[in-house]
Amino acid sequence: FASVSALGLGLAWRTLTRSSDLELRLVRAAELNNRLKEMNLAAAGLAHETKNPLNIIRGLAQMISKRTDAPAEVCEKSRSIVDEADRVAAQLNEFINFSRPREVRRSSVALSLVVGEVVRALGPDLSDKAIRLEVQPDLPVIEADEQQLRQALFNLLLNASQAVEANGEIRVTAAKFGPGEAVLEIRDNGPGVPPEHRADIFKPYFTTNEKGTGLGLAVVQQIVLAHGWEIECLANEPRGALFRISHVRLAGAA
Repeated sequence: FASVSALGLGLAWRTLTRSSDLELRLVRAAELNNRLKEMNLAAAGLAHETKNPLNIIRGLAQMISKRTDAPAEVCEKSRSIVDEADRVAAQLNEFINFSRPREVRRSSVALSLVVGEVVRALGPDLSDKAIRLEVQPDLPVIEADEQQLRQALFNLLLNASQAVEANGEIRVTAAKFGPGEAVLEIRDNGPGVPPEHRADIFKPYFTTNEKGTGLGLAVVQQIVLAHGWEIECLANEPRGALFRISHVRLAGAA
């Protein structure tokens, strides 16, 4: 009887610990959403004040670049203005997306289907560099907001495809991790992330990619935290980066 009582106490303690961890993660997600609501108001004002003049500048530059009587140098500089206007507009859209509160609408999501959709969307990026992408065939069904999950996976796989060299490799795997939970991993054999940058890589505007906005992984972390999950960046042995999402709840778990 003593051993049975001890076992029962142990199970109760582990259940209580898991519940406390989940509550802590959800409190963090709620605090993040409150900050994002304030930021989103500022982003909406910024978009309103910026997009109209930016579109006018872009339109005029585009008209000049197409004039047959304009000097070649003027046409070239006008096309550069169009390119820069597009870049600023893309960064503005990224900021608006980053500042949007993450309201999670959970449903049962087949991870294999979502990953497949993302891989198809990234097809040109993968084929241009002849990247080999391996997806575990028996990915589980999880509880998640499908649209937000798709966005997070797209950002992570795009980040991996930009990091690896030609003929690089990316792997997507998942495994059961504790009662009713799974861990999702995305690995690549690129240069990896130096240890001193792994804590900063999810911060807004931190990037080692000259063409990146520095918001892609920050958005991923927002989505992950809003679900009550955790994400970390680790070394992928023998080479590359490993992004691990843990505490992902399996569909149908009690």
